[in-house]
Amino acid sequence: MISTYIYSLLLAALVCQPASADPIYKWVDSTGQVTYSSTPPPGRVKAEKVALPPPPSEEEIRQAKDRVKRIEEQAREMESQRLEQEAREAEEARLRKEQQPQPLVIEKPVYVPQPIYYPPAIRPKPIRPPHKPHPRPLPDSSKRSPGEPQPDSKIAP
Repeated sequence: MISTYIYSLLLAALVCQPASADPIYKWVDSTGQVTYSSTPPPGRVKAEKVALPPPPSEEEIRQAKDRVKRIEEQAREMESQRLEQEAREAEEARLRKEQQPQPLVIEKPVYVPQPIYYPPAIRPKPIRPPHKPHPRPLPDSSKRSPGEPQPDSKIAP
């Protein structure tokens, strides 16, 4: 949105414009740059006169002033609404802060017995002596060859 300051400057420029304005010339120089000037171009450069719009009528000036007044009034209303809303939000924030529970401050410590937790009793496993296998007598293998059958102990020779 354009500020009221800019509208005021535009209005002042329209009102202060002289009634008999000098002609405006437009030409293109040798480098291709377009130039606008109130003085004719130097030398024999072809220039064209730019037709300027007529100055605003009294009715247009009055309408512009009315628009500026309406815009300024609207800006003041919006500013007052914004300030009211900021005041409401600040008051709501203050009330929310007051409604928050205050931290509990204990001036004198109070002893409150707490239940004691005893872990479950773990019984140790009984210690057993290590298991030792009974020794068995082995047949005498040094007298036999590996392919020979074992002698039967029940049969006597």
